[in-house]
Amino acid sequence: MKLTHPWEPEYGRDSRVLILGTFPSPKSRETGHFYGHPQNVFWASLAASLGVREPAPEVKARKRFVHEHGIALWDVFERVVIEGASDASIRGAKPNVFREIIDASDICAVFTTGRTATDAFNGLCSSEAGMRGIYLPSTSPANRRTQATPEYAHRWSLVGKVLKGELVSGTTMKELDRRAIEEKGVPSLVLMERAAQAVVEALRAGVPALSAGNTPSTSKNLLCVCGAGNNGGDGFAVARLLSRAGIPAEALFVGDERKMTAETRQQALLARDCGVAIHDNDLSVIAGSGILVDALFGIGLMRALAGAYLEAVRALCKARAAGAYVLAVDIPSGISPDTGEALGAAVAADETVTFAYPKIGQTIGQGLACSGKLSVADIGVYQD
Repeated sequence: MKLTHPWEPEYGRDSRVLILGTFPSPKSRETGHFYGHPQNVFWASLAASLGVREPAPEVKARKRFVHEHGIALWDVFERVVIEGASDASIRGAKPNVFREIIDASDICAVFTTGRTATDAFNGLCSSEAGMRGIYLPSTSPANRRTQATPEYAHRWSLVGKVLKGELVSGTTMKELDRRAIEEKGVPSLVLMERAAQAVVEALRAGVPALSAGNTPSTSKNLLCVCGAGNNGGDGFAVARLLSRAGIPAEALFVGDERKMTAETRQQALLARDCGVAIHDNDLSVIAGSGILVDALFGIGLMRALAGAYLEAVRALCKARAAGAYVLAVDIPSGISPDTGEALGAAVAADETVTFAYPKIGQTIGQGLACSGKLSVADIGVYQD
């Protein structure tokens, strides 16, 4: 049956989270609203995530509920050919356009219910939307067995944690950084310095060879692997602070120097002025290092790693497998800050020092596995 979506998206100016299904089921089309099947546990799961009472089943009550809690609802597809309620039967589908909703609201994270919706959104829509969809287990009656598992409860709890500010998306974190710099007058280089100092403190606490009182020469194989973005600037600052403390540290730059941010270029110059040796795209130095700081990519990564970046991540993983200690700056390179998926490949860290707030992707999937010990450093960036 060829169908067109029968109603408009549900959102408002204050919507902060967008939850997407695939396409309305026959029962939902009968009721004229999202998740209308009486045995669908969407509304119960959403209420549990927020720690509030489930809304009454009337459409008016459910609409009021999502608007009160800053939630937007829509579906991935505008038009489909589908048999009954079976997502597996979908063909000839045309996706919706999401940028208009995101621009007209405060959407900071997109959640997608079920594998079909998640794969479709991330494959067809994420570039246009500027965000990747975070997988939520299906609330359909057909998925009843999964709905009793801890993983189901954990995944759905993310919605409430994002709305309460306990976890942040990459989009939110970039906006908080912008506010701190542009509205509160905190220079970007000051934030970098605070971030780097937090990483140095974590290294001293986590690596016996760097603890106070130990001979600095035992850490001569410490290498900060830096990219062109501001995460790389953090890495250059770490190398400089260690060097100034009498701990030999070197840096490896991976990428095109012409694409360095102004802050990262400044940090590289400061590090070089302090005597830090900076290797240019020589990945062979990774294998000879026993302590590695991963500062290749931060929270801005949206696409799969390729080329020298992919090779650098693989070299970092190989070095860790051979016994090197790896600390990731903010997030392991290659991990999506929102979905927790590895975009092509990802660094597996012993420890991650993230800044301001934990990211959604550090609590799920490969992001959880790759982060190792996670600590949150206060660098003076706040939500209020």
